[in-house]
Amino acid sequence: MSNNTENADEAIVRMGYRTARNGRRAEIGAARRAKSRNTILTAAFDCYGRADGRIVRIEDICKAAGVARGTFYNHFDDLEALRYQLLEEMTGEFDRAVHHMFGALENAAEQCAVAIRYYLHAAEKNPAWGWAMIHSSAPGHTFGEMVWHNSLVTIRRGVEEGLFHIATAEIGRDILMGSVAAAMVSITSGTTPGDYPEQISEHVLMAFGMSRAAARELSRRPLPTLPPIAHDTIVIASMPALGDIAD
Repeated sequence: MSNNTENADEAIVRMGYRTARNGRRAEIGAARRAKSRNTILTAAFDCYGRADGRIVRIEDICKAAGVARGTFYNHFDDLEALRYQLLEEMTGEFDRAVHHMFGALENAAEQCAVAIRYYLHAAEKNPAWGWAMIHSSAPGHTFGEMVWHNSLVTIRRGVEEGLFHIATAEIGRDILMGSVAAAMVSITSGTTPGDYPEQISEHVLMAFGMSRAAARELSRRPLPTLPPIAHDTIVIASMPALGDIAD
């Protein structure tokens, strides 16, 4: 019998070893790709998270990340695709935390007021996050597709509840998102008083047809602390910490 002949048990052991080895290689490769992607996203955050970060090129991000242009394209098709993913990283868990506690609030009007204040106070506490939100939103959905969609759902509910008196929920969404985006620019520029988020919330609700007294009362209620939702997938180290916004 040839020395190269192996029995069934030996073949299984050999195949299992190769499978395990290949699996380990795949894990290492995936970890390296994730690290490379996160490095690029963090560099993009740094580039967009400045007052002068409105115009950012792929070359700028690659230089900040210390990677070649080809590495960028291994992860993102173009700058628009990167901005989309960056916004998801910056808002994903944050927005889920905001909506997680909506059930404890009185109605859609209070939910709108609380959401406006959370986002604007977050920008106040972390101007880099605010600038990155502003600069990476254009062109495209303001603050990302998920936030854009969720704001419409909340406003539509307010219309259905008879709280908001506007022609369509889409008009309300545009009023809210435009106001918050503009207010975020003012806040990150350092030219606003400490209660500016509350003032913006009050006037947005008034634009929705609520009385000044009702809008002011909702916008001046104590701001609840965000729930401690884990955000392990967030790669941006300077994200505002969940739960700290109301401090």
